Amino acid sequence: MKQKFNLLIADLNRHVGVFLKREMMADGYHVRLAENGRQLLKWAYHHEHFDLLIMDLNLPDIDVSSLLTKLQNRIPFLSVVVHTFLSDYSDHLDVLQAFPFVERKGSSIECLKKVVCDILQKYYSKQTQIAKGHAAHSPER
Repeated sequence: MKQKFNLLIADLNRHVGVFLKREMMADGYHVRLAENGRQLLKWAYHHEHFDLLIMDLNLPDIDVSSLLTKLQNRIPFLSVVVHTFLSDYSDHLDVLQAFPFVERKGSSIECLKKVVCDILQKYYSKQTQIAKGHAAHSPER
């Protein structure tokens, strides 16, 4: 049984966001878009569960470090992949150590898809193992 994962993509550039949404949906993901920090928090806090966030570090209206701290405090199991220009990334060295990074350039979509797939497979595998372990230790009735 194939798991359908929910992705949230946050990107200032609407064209990039729509492109990423189309590409990820073609791979079977359910995708929502946010164009700024407020929308990202609104989707993450008040709507459906997301399995992974793909975000550009150049979001308007919010400090990226505080945004990521808020998200991790509220949704500790949310996986994050940073998809941005290398120059934007160098301004946020704290993020460098905490999250996977895919440099935005010509053909980065294939690399991004692979990173997302690997993270979700690893997460889903862990969840399946936890569920199986829990079932094995449950008393039978």
